[in-house]
Amino acid sequence: MDWLRVLILIPFYFCGAIAALPFLIVVARILRIKVGINPLVYSAIVLALLAIIVPLGLDIVDLEAYRGRALLFLILGSIFFGGVDWVLKKYLPLPLDEELEHT
Repeated sequence: MDWLRVLILIPFYFCGAIAALPFLIVVARILRIKVGINPLVYSAIVLALLAIIVPLGLDIVDLEAYRGRALLFLILGSIFFGGVDWVLKKYLPLPLDEELEHT
């Protein structure tokens, strides 16, 4: 494998973590899990890394599967779950809301 081609994965790591964070916040709101923002951020980063490394490592997908369309879906998913979080924030408050207001 040409190691320079692996650099294409950098935006996927970044956008994957950004998309996973609002998803995890929505899950915490729905399940009413009292958790701070730091564990959710760490979990989003680990989830994004695992979602990219495991399929590549197990040869489930190849590097060509990571194209612009998949990145677009990550960005749209981030916007969608961010909107869902914004709506649920009024009805299902969490302690992390106060943490985010003070940062």
